[in-house]
Amino acid sequence: MQTIPIHQAKSQLSELIRAVEQGEEVVLTRHGKRVIRLIKEPESEQPSIEARRQAIVAELEALRAKVGRAEPGFEQLWEDHKRERDGRGDAWTDRPKAPHAGG
Repeated sequence: MQTIPIHQAKSQLSELIRAVEQGEEVVLTRHGKRVIRLIKEPESEQPSIEARRQAIVAELEALRAKVGRAEPGFEQLWEDHKRERDGRGDAWTDRPKAPHAGG
């Protein structure tokens, strides 16, 4: 482990980084007191898209199990809505009205 004053490290930064990349720790000091420790960043491999997709699916399945399937579901709510809408007649429809004759 190297210990080096900050003012000196400024001019040797590239060399210190190389030493850290080789696995050495470098401690920077100010007025003889330790201020910061430079260590190598752990190498991490990015998960594949498939691994991320599987993780997301697993999280969703866990959430579904935790929350449960609330009833009525969307399909039932949508059918109820359409039935109520159709019960109101022409005042509410998602289909365009046919033109009236003699108008």
